[in-house]
Amino acid sequence: MDTLIKIKMLRGSSYKDKISREKLKDLSNCINLSDSYLLTNCGVNRFVYHQILRILEPVVPKTQRCNGIPFPIKVLVTLSFLANGSHQKSVSKDFNLHISQKSVSRVIKIIIEGFNMLLDKYVVFPTMPIQREQIKEGFYRKYHFPGTYGCIDGTYVEIVCPRDDEEAFFDRKGQYSIHAQIVSDANSKILAICCRFGGAASNAYIWNNMNIRPFVEYISKQGETGWLVADNKYPQRGWLMTPIPHALHGSPEWQYNYFLGRTKSCIDRCIGKLKGRWQCLHRRPLHYTPQRAAKIINACAILHNLCIGANLSDPDIFISTEPTYSLNETTEMSDDNVNDLYSGLEVRKQLAERIYYNL
Repeated sequence: MDTLIKIKMLRGSSYKDKISREKLKDLSNCINLSDSYLLTNCGVNRFVYHQILRILEPVVPKTQRCNGIPFPIKVLVTLSFLANGSHQKSVSKDFNLHISQKSVSRVIKIIIEGFNMLLDKYVVFPTMPIQREQIKEGFYRKYHFPGTYGCIDGTYVEIVCPRDDEEAFFDRKGQYSIHAQIVSDANSKILAICCRFGGAASNAYIWNNMNIRPFVEYISKQGETGWLVADNKYPQRGWLMTPIPHALHGSPEWQYNYFLGRTKSCIDRCIGKLKGRWQCLHRRPLHYTPQRAAKIINACAILHNLCIGANLSDPDIFISTEPTYSLNETTEMSDDNVNDLYSGLEVRKQLAERIYYNL
């Protein structure tokens, strides 16, 4: 008799689970979540969550099965993973909709692919002169460093040891990683990102292979006054300003370094906010192929820009432990770039004098 009662109880609980799944199909529970819940578990508020639903719906394949995982739940599960860095803490458990680890991985893959289809729309380097002028004004108001339409730096995102080209992903910290290069504006919005190279690649090498480099070089050689700001891991060019080594205190070169360092801090904050909100980028190694890991980083960049656009409060900033260059170190360049180097040094000298005498 006791056995029959237990069987009935188990059937009853199973039936209740089925009812919960059926009720969930109206989607009211997961669409009308509170800001506090979404911020704690998914890194976004309700406004950004609904915005994500709108932009992803046209590019994410529709579920064919009648009992398939609803689209809003797929987005919540993916956001939960990106914000917390773990498959185990699935937001689906809060709705009594038990999704297997395999299904969670499949859901994340689908949503991440959808984000990457939108990368060129939501991570955009300014192509119009008026757009670049607006960014320059933003930098000058904040940091008093003229002509800046972006700051660039790299960050390592740890991954598990890849099966192919292992040595290309072994970085100077002694781990396997993607070396992501990021360009941001003065408000920490990401203007460009490159995740195609492993941790063994240098910042200068990745910059020389980024899609925006030919465009930045072209507009500079066409006579437009403007540049990206970087540290001395990058080559000095007329369109890429780096610190001046061995500058004497109080000199124009020292003053230039001071304002350049202040300006360059915005990319450090950008990376800190990116990794602080999307903890999958630092909490533990990404257990994916390098190609999939790169797409996850791209998705986080899009989400970062959506949060910046919605004026979400900043997360706890991630503090990098990556080794830094000495101010007096410089990046050696090959002989075929010597003319660009000399012209870049001259532009930098004139800029240092301009900053010094305009104070």
